[in-house]
Amino acid sequence: MKPNNEQQVSLIIPAAGSGKRFGSPIPKQYIELRGIPILARTLLAFERVSSLQSIIIAASPDYHDHIRELAITFNITKIKILVAGGSERQDSIRNALHTDAAQLSDIILVHDAVRPFITPTFVQTLIDAAYVYGSVIPGIVPKETVKEVGNGSIVKQTHQRSQLRLIQTPQAFQRGILLQSYEYAYQTGFVGTDDASLVEHADFPIKVIEGLEENIKITTPMDWVLAELLVERFNTAPLITSFNKKSP
Repeated sequence: MKPNNEQQVSLIIPAAGSGKRFGSPIPKQYIELRGIPILARTLLAFERVSSLQSIIIAASPDYHDHIRELAITFNITKIKILVAGGSERQDSIRNALHTDAAQLSDIILVHDAVRPFITPTFVQTLIDAAYVYGSVIPGIVPKETVKEVGNGSIVKQTHQRSQLRLIQTPQAFQRGILLQSYEYAYQTGFVGTDDASLVEHADFPIKVIEGLEENIKITTPMDWVLAELLVERFNTAPLITSFNKKSP
């Protein structure tokens, strides 16, 4: 598949998480990181991807109005559809895949709501690669030694780090591959930890490209400390000031 001006690219963001592991009274994607909600920071990066037309967010209906307010406040124009989140991440994405925006897309990306340090340039790299490979995911070689353990936490074997990857999002897929993979997972009762695991389960090949070190997922309080440092280190001010924030 080759990209052209008529082809459509959409993004699905599952944002139905409760934030229990983070210990927050509200879902962590709505917490402000240096004055900007995490979800808004994430959306602003994708707003700047010119080849992306539609953003579909799967979230609790209790937060749909809040997301609409974020879109107005931060001038995020690409949110086209809000759907109900499911009990599991996989259910949320399946709901999003049933929308017209997803069904009419040539390339579909899926990204964690709480990975706000993704860059528009890297997103475009994934989109371009998806046209070539069909399924593309970013991964980082682990820094620590990785051991597999069995019963009683006894080491079974040590894996070669060069052959392992810590997988990130966004993950990018040609529409047919992702739709078929989700349908096959539903039919077989398979539950995966990410979208690529469903694609793998359906026996489609997946290309791994080098991910971004700063593309962290904010899951724990320690991640929050690192996120605050990253805001300072990478100076996201140009991104934040470019959206012409509107007064509430």
